[in-house]
Amino acid sequence: MKFTVPQKFNQFTLEDTLIALHIPKKEMHWLRMSKDILINDKQNSLKAELAEGDTVILPDFSEASSYKKSSKQAVILFEDENLLIASKPPGQKVHPNEASEQNTLVNDVINTVHSAYVEAVHRLDVDTTGIVLMAKNAYMKKMLDYMLAENQIKRVYMGHVKKNSKIAVQTVNAPLGKKPHTNIFHVTRTGKSAVTHIIDKKVTDKYEELIIELETGRTHQIRAHMKHLNAPLVGDKLYGGPPSPYLHLYGYKVSFKHPITDEEISVSLDI
Repeated sequence: MKFTVPQKFNQFTLEDTLIALHIPKKEMHWLRMSKDILINDKQNSLKAELAEGDTVILPDFSEASSYKKSSKQAVILFEDENLLIASKPPGQKVHPNEASEQNTLVNDVINTVHSAYVEAVHRLDVDTTGIVLMAKNAYMKKMLDYMLAENQIKRVYMGHVKKNSKIAVQTVNAPLGKKPHTNIFHVTRTGKSAVTHIIDKKVTDKYEELIIELETGRTHQIRAHMKHLNAPLVGDKLYGGPPSPYLHLYGYKVSFKHPITDEEISVSLDI
């Protein structure tokens, strides 16, 4: 990983900087043993004091991603040296479940950007259209995983339900579990914690349009919670939604502070 030291880490040691960036102990131990840390193109160690504007290059502790390239170009909405945000079309998986697969969004991204490492930080259902945040090296993956777990990455969704659904702006705090022998999730006391915030509602010519934020990220969370509210999403065949050729659920917006620079990054779909 390569980065330029921002002002907030001026006069920090490299070790303290990486601890502040939530690099785990295992990787920190590996770096302590490494002879390949470069600061301003000179070999150095974790004990080195940094100055604003220094260029740091950390050796890669991970292998390149094993995903195959597809023959398609991904739509990249944002990219820097260490992370990217891509747009996933409906009907496509985020990443392969088997090494032989090459029709997922990650396969397209590998074919599009100049990075041997690409890993998704979060997922979308196959039928959901929208934005996916990805790391371009294992250090950034650790940082973004921490931020996601701490709810420091805001994910906003847009969904359509039928008119007169009586859905109100509200928080749905209802645990979800999988129904035995199905792909359907439902509210159950024995399920995992699931919190969905419906933060806005607008009535259009055809639908009621909901803006939704996730606090947790369970499989089918929005879809199952909307079914629980007796307002399944339009086009959601699995959960009994009104008919449509496609699922009306969009991973509409991702926003967060860049873990290294504190730059405010906010990317939205043009729907």
